[in-house]
Amino acid sequence: MTFPNLKNERIRILDILRGFALTGVLLANIEGFVTFALPDSEVDAMTNTIADKITEHFLQLFISGKFISIFSMLFGYGFGVLIEKITAKGINANRFFLLRMGWLLLIGLLHLCIWQGDILNVYASCGMLLLFFRKLSSGKIITLGLLFLLVGGPLVQGLKLYLLEADPPERDIILANYVAAIKDGNFIRIAETNYKTIWYIYFERWAQFRDMFETLGRFLIGYWFLKINLLNGLSSKKQLLKKVWLLALLVAIIYLSEQVFTEILDIKFTSNSGKILEYTFTRMGILAMAIFYCCSLVLFFLKHNQLRAFLFFEYIGKMSLTNYLTQSFFYLLIFYGCGLGLLGKIHLYMILPLSLIIYFLQILFCKYWIKSYNYGPVEWIWRQLTYWKRLPIKK
Repeated sequence: MTFPNLKNERIRILDILRGFALTGVLLANIEGFVTFALPDSEVDAMTNTIADKITEHFLQLFISGKFISIFSMLFGYGFGVLIEKITAKGINANRFFLLRMGWLLLIGLLHLCIWQGDILNVYASCGMLLLFFRKLSSGKIITLGLLFLLVGGPLVQGLKLYLLEADPPERDIILANYVAAIKDGNFIRIAETNYKTIWYIYFERWAQFRDMFETLGRFLIGYWFLKINLLNGLSSKKQLLKKVWLLALLVAIIYLSEQVFTEILDIKFTSNSGKILEYTFTRMGILAMAIFYCCSLVLFFLKHNQLRAFLFFEYIGKMSLTNYLTQSFFYLLIFYGCGLGLLGKIHLYMILPLSLIIYFLQILFCKYWIKSYNYGPVEWIWRQLTYWKRLPIKK
């Protein structure tokens, strides 16, 4: 399998959407990295200018959660496409996809050595569960997707509020050790504290189970888009896309208004029931904004598909796994003690130009790699492991 023909409209828009999603994932991950686990005094020093506050609110309102939602829905869509292709070739789809997700899980677990925020382990786990839903009707798929996202995730979050202590003493110790390891720069210590931090935050504190509910919900929503053939014959579906765009925009406006009160004006719910209600509405608002972004990009693509900017997104999208992983190596280079050691030493607003530089470098790399090779480097390794045979990488 070579890189898709650029004339294939559905494949083009999928690659473009993946590349677009990775811009927001990069921004959100850097913001999460530079503030996660740092003492309040260091975070305050990083966010004490007007530019920092504007950046913080911009990321919260327009970036946080939205682009990883797009990426998740695209994963669910891609699952359906892959299953169709594998089944058509006479290959056992269940066995093939379980093997594929097993290798992705291993890649994610290795990635956790340097980045505690890895999402691949969640994707692999939820990807395996997708097989239980592949033969359901489109109506059941979208119903279950929304239930997992808007009921399952908030349910786990609510149980956390009622059953787990808010800030136990061991939390501060674990996070302090994590920050010390990152600043120290000893790779073995970094990996060790990453795994300890992940186990505590994501398993002992139940974040993993909440994230799996929500990720599986987004996967199913993306799979539903395939089931209803949303991206087939896009040119004939402009009116439908415009209606979806308008509905998503209306929900997004309500969501953003609520966020202004709760995040910017700091008017928050104090009761647990109020917090659960707010959390549920936030998931709905994030989903609406993700769909609004996608519809906006697709409608713009249908009108201006020759714009060079789409090629840039396309380059990134063709090698999305490679690019997701290499972003972490940029974090290592910039923030870890074994690199430039800038964790806690830069202002929040500086992550915007940093992200642009990283993304530009990735575009250049992808552009020249794609000219000579059939797959991205990590995609090539993953594909060979899945098929368990050597595949030519050079064109």
